[in-house]
Amino acid sequence: MLDLGWQELFLISLVAIIVVGPKDLPVLIRSITKWFRAAKSIVWTFQNSLEEVARETELQKFRDDAEYFIEKSDDEVLAKKKDDDTNKDILPDN
Repeated sequence: MLDLGWQELFLISLVAIIVVGPKDLPVLIRSITKWFRAAKSIVWTFQNSLEEVARETELQKFRDDAEYFIEKSDDEVLAKKKDDDTNKDILPDN
């Protein structure tokens, strides 16, 4: 995530103990953890909404494609039927 080594974490911990103090350090860690969880939840919600919009767009594309092919096949069937009807009139009855 942050790609910190043990040396960086040790230095951050040492500075936090000196600046905040050992008594208030657990409270600070809890509040930072709570903030990170809230931020992560917001990011997840945003990502899920984007994925839902992408899925809806993709579904709409498939619906449009299906409607296009249905209309195209209906037009072909009607044209074929019309050709068959005109050919019937041309051919003599036996």
